[in-house]
Amino acid sequence: MAAKSLFSRRSLLQGSAASAALSAMALPAAAASARTASRPASRSASSTCVLDGLQPVMLTISGTGVQANRGKPQAVADRMLNTHGYQFDAAWSCGLDALNSLEQHQLTTQLEYDEAEHRLQGPLLEHVLQAAGIDIAHAIAQGLQLTLQGIDGYRTQMPLTQAVRWRILLATQLDGLPLSVGGVGPLWAVFAPQHIPELSQLPIQQRFPAAVWGLYYIQISPAVA
Repeated sequence: MAAKSLFSRRSLLQGSAASAALSAMALPAAAASARTASRPASRSASSTCVLDGLQPVMLTISGTGVQANRGKPQAVADRMLNTHGYQFDAAWSCGLDALNSLEQHQLTTQLEYDEAEHRLQGPLLEHVLQAAGIDIAHAIAQGLQLTLQGIDGYRTQMPLTQAVRWRILLATQLDGLPLSVGGVGPLWAVFAPQHIPELSQLPIQQRFPAAVWGLYYIQISPAVA
């Protein structure tokens, strides 16, 4: 099943919504400042999330199977979640240090923006979901799907089984440098389409509709009939 794009990649938030979204980027989730923990020594895929109050939340995951470490969205601290219409009773959040503590992977691929080859690095999406407490095999057996949400309003949906098969990377680095706000970062859900049969023969401009730059939120849920 192909990924389903819910918004035009080029449509950015307008007016007050844009101001609210930018404000949200500067505010860590309320739960972050309430927790302290030591950074995990292991870089294994099962490393736990660290919310030490020193870094803003980079990624929030909610839905089926998540082991929550925070509550429902707050009016101010989670302004972007509210702007994009997400509600949940509990979720899992982590900062950049936690993502960097997971096993790191690299991919090299030609990108649509300049049609040049680049190297990307970060943890696999599958491993991040495991760190959030999700049993991947059980979730796949349930037929669960993912919604990936970017800061610019762009989102895609795909079955979890597809995300695992495509080996989607949550990239934090591009060509050895951290991804930045104002570019395609700080977190980019991306993959190597040349290794994916259903994508490899497409023109390069048609290979990346499922890639979400500025990723900040993932929802895992039953597939909609």
